[in-house]
Amino acid sequence: MTGHVMTTNTNSNTFSLLTPDRLVKALALASLVLFVFIELYFFKISYHPIGYAASGLLVLFGIWRIATEKDRFQRIRIVTIVSLFVLFWFIVPVVFKVKVPILGGQWGSFPQLHTIGSLTFFVYFGIVLLFGKRVDCGWCCPCVTARETIGFPFRDKTVRNELWWRLRHLKWLTLGMLVVYLALMIYDAGTAYNRAGKYFYGFVTYAYYGSFLLIPFTGNRNFCRILCPFAALWGVLSVSGFYRIKANREDCISCGKCEEVCDMGIPIVAMVKEKGQIRSIECMGCGRCVNICPTNALSFHSAAGYVKEMIAKIT
Repeated sequence: MTGHVMTTNTNSNTFSLLTPDRLVKALALASLVLFVFIELYFFKISYHPIGYAASGLLVLFGIWRIATEKDRFQRIRIVTIVSLFVLFWFIVPVVFKVKVPILGGQWGSFPQLHTIGSLTFFVYFGIVLLFGKRVDCGWCCPCVTARETIGFPFRDKTVRNELWWRLRHLKWLTLGMLVVYLALMIYDAGTAYNRAGKYFYGFVTYAYYGSFLLIPFTGNRNFCRILCPFAALWGVLSVSGFYRIKANREDCISCGKCEEVCDMGIPIVAMVKEKGQIRSIECMGCGRCVNICPTNALSFHSAAGYVKEMIAKIT
């Protein structure tokens, strides 16, 4: 009888450990490892079609995210992210085989957004200037898709401190590598890859996939925060353009809720008090700070807002 009770208690304790959150995290951890293996080995190293299987993991976790997300704005964002991922990185290049021109007379499968020297890469310069880096880092990037789906259960591990805020400057190193490669592409596309491209892509690729294995310890946006060259490039263009999150200083009560939900670790309260806006190359436009603000002190502004204001003045 005693043995039976002990067994029952053991099972009960075991069950209590496997709460939905922990179960989801366990599944997410296993999926992160599997995702990295499939993507890196089959897709990046051996160029085998089985690499597309990794996309299935993202879609499955994407469905889970959509089903469990309570905030309407964030649900729309996740639906957009997952939908664009399936459209841009699977249906269009695989089914329709759309090609994009690249400097040097090369062609690549659409969208080639993060391919240095592609037509899409250059078009995005203008788009980011108008609407901010959120058009990639917040709503479209395949890396973001992985981090907002498989990596999402570990958002609570996001490190928000002075050290990590300073580590953001490491992105200038990878951005520098990108700029050198781009300059060589424009100068002599035929030799640019061997002179700089293979080093750039090699470092970024392995750092990118390695960062997924660190997500359970540092949060889902670790790579975006400290090493992503595109986060830096789009960020520079973003602060140079029309996009920013404006703030009404009088309405800000310094509650800090905005900083608690910011995956990029931005000192939002200080920026609001000092500048009356969030205009940082780190801002990815996810909108969590805007949505959680209890006094509605924050609001999005981009080229679309300026057009509306001009029309309103005219009419």
